[in-house]
Amino acid sequence: MREILCWVLLLLAAYPLLRRCSSGKKPVRTGLVSSALGFAGLAAASILSPVTGVTVAVNFFTAAVAVLLGLPGVVCVTALAMI
Repeated sequence: MREILCWVLLLLAAYPLLRRCSSGKKPVRTGLVSSALGFAGLAAASILSPVTGVTVAVNFFTAAVAVLLGLPGVVCVTALAMI
């Protein structure tokens, strides 16, 4: 049930972010930078899991959240992992 809720929230949150990225002067660059930062944040959360004690599994869902939502998505996934 939690995974279904996460997918629904991901799709609802992705629409405004994609719309915001496409409204700027350089939408592709903005989207790529946001995706790269999200993926880097997911990698950092995964690498630092022994230090922080919060384990974030890198799978299709967490990678999709990181790429579509960027750093805010990684923060949300990390917060869900802490629950």
